[in-house]
Amino acid sequence: MTNQEIKKEFETLKEEMELLEKHLSNIENSLKQGKSSFSFNDFIQELTGAFILALPFATNADVWEISKSMSWYHATFLLTAMVFGIYLFIKYSNFGNWKIQNIAGFLPLRLITSLIISMVISALILIALGIYPAIVNNLAWFAKTVILVSLFSVIGSLGLDAAK
Repeated sequence: MTNQEIKKEFETLKEEMELLEKHLSNIENSLKQGKSSFSFNDFIQELTGAFILALPFATNADVWEISKSMSWYHATFLLTAMVFGIYLFIKYSNFGNWKIQNIAGFLPLRLITSLIISMVISALILIALGIYPAIVNNLAWFAKTVILVSLFSVIGSLGLDAAK
């Protein structure tokens, strides 16, 4: 091979490398932009997931009896464990479609939305079906039942949102 042919081959390789680098850069930018921030669709998915799992547990007499027997220590522990579990799930799950948005620098937005949606949906189902105040007939029992039903509801909330 002559020097001219080697130089031409080198230039061709250089052009191909630059083109490859450009394609890799485009792919990297696509992946970065692919993560979506929390949107109305995410809210609807969390709401739907919470409803799907809250409904069967809210209508279960065993859940009412367990919540009636639970102490406030157990209810507080359950709520704390639920928040910690959600935090770990969001923090260490690698969902390509989730952009982790934090409030106050450390509290994931999805933790707050999922927990609030699950608690509200659980309470509304208990009220809408007449379970409170007809069966679960005092406020303390109602609050513990909402916490217990929310344990399952939050699984549906995050699960459906993550599955999108």
